[in-house]
Amino acid sequence: MKAVLLAAGKGERLEPITHTRPKPFVPILDYPLILRNIEILRRYTRDILIVIDSKHKEYYKVLDNVTLVEQLEGHGTAAALKAVEKHIGKDDEFLVIYADLAFEESAIKNLLNVKGNAILATESQNPKNYGVIIRDSESNLVKIVEKPENPPSNLINAGIYKFTNDIFSYISKIKVSSRGELELTDAVNLIGSKVKVVQYNGFWMDIGRPWDLIEANKFFLDREIDRNLGSIEENVKIKGKAIIEEGAVIKSGTYIEGPVYIGKNATIGPNAYIRPYTVIGSNVKIGAFNEIKESVIMENSKIPHLSYVGDSIICEDVNFGAGTITANLRFDEKEVKVRIRNEIVSSGRKKLGAIVGAHVRTGINVSILPGVKIGAYAWIYPGSIVDRDVEKGEKFIPSYLRRSSSS
Repeated sequence: MKAVLLAAGKGERLEPITHTRPKPFVPILDYPLILRNIEILRRYTRDILIVIDSKHKEYYKVLDNVTLVEQLEGHGTAAALKAVEKHIGKDDEFLVIYADLAFEESAIKNLLNVKGNAILATESQNPKNYGVIIRDSESNLVKIVEKPENPPSNLINAGIYKFTNDIFSYISKIKVSSRGELELTDAVNLIGSKVKVVQYNGFWMDIGRPWDLIEANKFFLDREIDRNLGSIEENVKIKGKAIIEEGAVIKSGTYIEGPVYIGKNATIGPNAYIRPYTVIGSNVKIGAFNEIKESVIMENSKIPHLSYVGDSIICEDVNFGAGTITANLRFDEKEVKVRIRNEIVSSGRKKLGAIVGAHVRTGINVSILPGVKIGAYAWIYPGSIVDRDVEKGEKFIPSYLRRSSSS
């Protein structure tokens, strides 16, 4: 059986994380999500096809023993799947998976036990954000209703399918949606009752918005076992589970409250405070008198001294000037809101700090308000209070510097 990973999406809702990496390469414990999913699939098949766009072709060349297929025509999930049609035999059954999903191996096992077309379904607390599945008493598909205002159930499309070759004939019958895309769910609806709905109750997450990345890392961190392959100096206190990878150095005076992940060749301290559910990537430097709480710090970033980072995502190769602070709680303690594709949405979190894109530089004494996004390559000048989103490559200059330059 072949498996197809659909990885050609733009990942706009995940910006600024996706300013510099494809969505399926977001890190889970310092390891790309797509590699985790490939490892699961290889327990069942050696024939994996990945549909990509030309923009990120170089990223995918690092993957071994997979077939890369560029989506050259059309937009949407159905157009992406159509790109692999020539690779699928007439009598083949094959798996199709959205490449930005985090899930457990049992999700795949459940589908493989069904003959013919099948769709994986899971329960969601926010079904109106997804395609809601309606099924009959024998678990045959009646319809997928996309993002209904009043969902008929909390059972949603999990984005994992098993198809026969017939799916391509149904794709040829659908029309472009109001979003300007060919939607795979429209083709599945045409198949209708010939699709078996398989309910899955394990871990599943669509990493579609930045704060989802924090939650996914928390889940996988909970499943890890204590290990220390690094170097720990005297007068370091570790309370709870800590995964410390090879080459990492924990310097004197550092206090760590697990669960925590510290990647290869990272340097922590001296006198740093690392709080629960912090994930620190490879070659990261967390220096003196920093406090890091429930955040994802990606590879090669530097937070040298006197900073607080709470409930935040800091992408690769970021450098914080001394005294850079991320605020993570509103005065009214309501859920933090974030701008996603020009729409203000609630994160569902009372505590959410900043989402900082790759290669960002901040000056000294910078304060970043809750839910603010800073685009990749931006510069934040000293003394700034960042109270709005910052565009990719923007130079954010505080008002006192603007006044002095105009006088």
